[in-house]
Amino acid sequence: MGRTVVIGGTGNVGSRVAEALLDAGEDVRVVSRDPSGFADTRAELHAADLTDSHSAHAAVQGADAVYLTPPLAGDDPLVLERTVASNVIAAARELGVGHLLAHTALHADRGDTGVDLLDNKTGIEQQIAASGVPYTILRPAWFIQNLFGAKPYLEQGMFSMPWPEHNPWAATSVADIARAAIGFHQRGPANRGFDLHVPGGITAAEICDAVGQALGRGIQYQQFDGPTRQFVDAYPLPDAMKDLYAGLFAYFRDSDYRGDPQAVAAALDGFSYSTVADVVTTELFPKG
Repeated sequence: MGRTVVIGGTGNVGSRVAEALLDAGEDVRVVSRDPSGFADTRAELHAADLTDSHSAHAAVQGADAVYLTPPLAGDDPLVLERTVASNVIAAARELGVGHLLAHTALHADRGDTGVDLLDNKTGIEQQIAASGVPYTILRPAWFIQNLFGAKPYLEQGMFSMPWPEHNPWAATSVADIARAAIGFHQRGPANRGFDLHVPGGITAAEICDAVGQALGRGIQYQQFDGPTRQFVDAYPLPDAMKDLYAGLFAYFRDSDYRGDPQAVAAALDGFSYSTVADVVTTELFPKG
């Protein structure tokens, strides 16, 4: 294999993808505004402002494959996401990259969902497909690792979401995204997208049960009945991001946020999904 460039390689997902590639013996370049947070010295670190097309071109130079996790941050996160994705896709096309692996979101392929966080990624997927670059798109859902944000409440025996405790929604372990990325990297371009989440989705009741088993005590669920924007108001995020998550949570509450996750297992031999209990007992509340 040649060099793989991981865009967003210091983030929650990108860092795991980069580590998994390194463990597989790959030559990896980690790209972000400040890559110094990536501690593994096996990787080449490359600082870049990917809102600049020339910087994006330099970041992708020499890559045989690119893993793209567009950034979502700041006061105008949707514009940032589109700009970075567009510049990286253009650079991959101009430089003849052999495989573009892109990370979007479940239902991003549908368009017109009314959820800005999803619909913004629809155009990115369309741009990838039209670019002529061989590609694979991964569409993960709500990260199970988001439970780390609720850990203080779970430790007090409480959990809350803005929908009934038995309503399922799609969720994905970040570890599964990294494993799928490695699998498709080794398999080669599929030129299609794959939904990536626990089959059937998860429920708040399942989370309470898994945490209760790990802690040895009951976890009480409290449904939040107010506006979803009020629910996310305490999140340590800029207001623009809170607005986006409020829209996403309203979609979770009012729609069936699930897809077809079995196609990944069909494409990748030996692939299986992590469960809520797996994440709770290995990451959130590990034993010992």
